[in-house]
Amino acid sequence: MATVEPFSHTMIETFLRSQNLRFLRDEDNDFLVQFSYDPDCACELNFYLTAQGEQREIYGLLCSSDQRFGRDRWEQALALCNDWNRERRWPKSFVRSRERNGVEQLEICLDMYIDLEPGIHPELFRQLTMTFIGASFSFWRWLHQEKHFY
Repeated sequence: MATVEPFSHTMIETFLRSQNLRFLRDEDNDFLVQFSYDPDCACELNFYLTAQGEQREIYGLLCSSDQRFGRDRWEQALALCNDWNRERRWPKSFVRSRERNGVEQLEICLDMYIDLEPGIHPELFRQLTMTFIGASFSFWRWLHQEKHFY
């Protein structure tokens, strides 16, 4: 019977390999999983799976898409993110501004952070991660198909 295990980059990698997900690693040993264009979402999705904090005890998940929007969409994007957060509460959606080639662009992201200093059961870790990924796809389908934001 599995028991609570220490959280680490190894736990993230073991999960990704068990799901046959291809990934990239950055200089901090964090992971990037890229999903190709999904017609239901009308975008590509990127998932960042990270170990943060002084002892790398914080599990961070962030989802972003290849969709970018102009500053004129800021108010509508904020309202939609607020609706999502109020109605569904998870994962948290938010808007951030990015500058690319001197042009300000709006990016919508989803995230979740959990302190795993005491460790976590591998099945719960798998369930949390899969639910975050599935709910992120649901957000982008909702934003595109139901709310017609893009």
